[in-house]
Amino acid sequence: VPSLSVLIIIIKVMWIQSRRLSGRDFSYIAILLCSSMVLFNVGLYIGGNSSSFNEITGTISIYSKAGASDNVVSSTSNSSSSSKQIEISNLKNTNEHILRILDNAKLTSISEEQATQLPTWKDITSMYGDKPVIHGLETCEQYRKMVKPEDRTIGPAGLFNTGTNLIWKMMTNNCNIDGEILWQAPWGKHSFASNRLKRVAWSGEGINQTEFFPFVMIKDPFSWMNSQCRHGYGVTFWNSDYDEKHCPKLIRENIRDRDETVPMTLFTGGKTHDSLLDAYNYWYGEWEAERTKFPHLSIRYEDLLFHGKEVSRIACECVGGNVTTEFQYELGSAKGSDGSHEGA
Repeated sequence: VPSLSVLIIIIKVMWIQSRRLSGRDFSYIAILLCSSMVLFNVGLYIGGNSSSFNEITGTISIYSKAGASDNVVSSTSNSSSSSKQIEISNLKNTNEHILRILDNAKLTSISEEQATQLPTWKDITSMYGDKPVIHGLETCEQYRKMVKPEDRTIGPAGLFNTGTNLIWKMMTNNCNIDGEILWQAPWGKHSFASNRLKRVAWSGEGINQTEFFPFVMIKDPFSWMNSQCRHGYGVTFWNSDYDEKHCPKLIRENIRDRDETVPMTLFTGGKTHDSLLDAYNYWYGEWEAERTKFPHLSIRYEDLLFHGKEVSRIACECVGGNVTTEFQYELGSAKGSDGSHEGA
């Protein structure tokens, strides 16, 4: 659980970096500060993998004995085994919205341990609000007028570990368009926005980049840093084993006479950043600079988890698509388990 010391460290590194940042970057720092303060106040734990249940409990999870007991059905069993299963329909004091997500994901039961990790809807809305936040909706009509239905191509862009595979699969499963749904932007989904029209990814040959509509994924920076530490995709490089081991530390603890950030390189251009947070700010700062130049949507990863059906519908209709009759959740890992995704 985030402690006061972690919050202090985050504030210190933001102060150090503020001397190097331009004005546009302060919006991202504000996001981190607000998220960190909320996390400290409610005692949240960030973790999990890409399965439907673990992503929900991993994104926002309360480890409170009182709250935990409220979510578990009473049992006469004295067994403390975490393998004891509880039917979803027997969970008590669990918000209807959470139950509906689990039911739509075809989950019929979860373990007692998992039940204690279920967040309350109040916890979720205190972090992310009670409805999706999508930027760029004003560009949808412009795109539909500019590109013929049969020529439209859509797909994800975003940093590693932000849900690019999830939005691709959700759109593939739930949206029909006359054009094509691609698994990444033709200039590379993890590539900088400034590379549009300047770079062609290996899968982007023959794709007209001016007709491509990107869904730009963004994740809570606190959660994203933890994800990047758990699985760096082989593209996250540290100056020392010590720095990697202590990820996501933003300030080195073994230096006493000064504050020093932990530099690293994120292979989205080979640039060395002052810290993992700096890499996040830099990547999305590029998109902020380019965002008015072409149509696109910016979508929060957390909204895919908690409002997946609504977000998919909005994104599909934005590009002139037709939503499928029955919404399909992604039940397993959206990333798969091969190559660079192994262990994610």
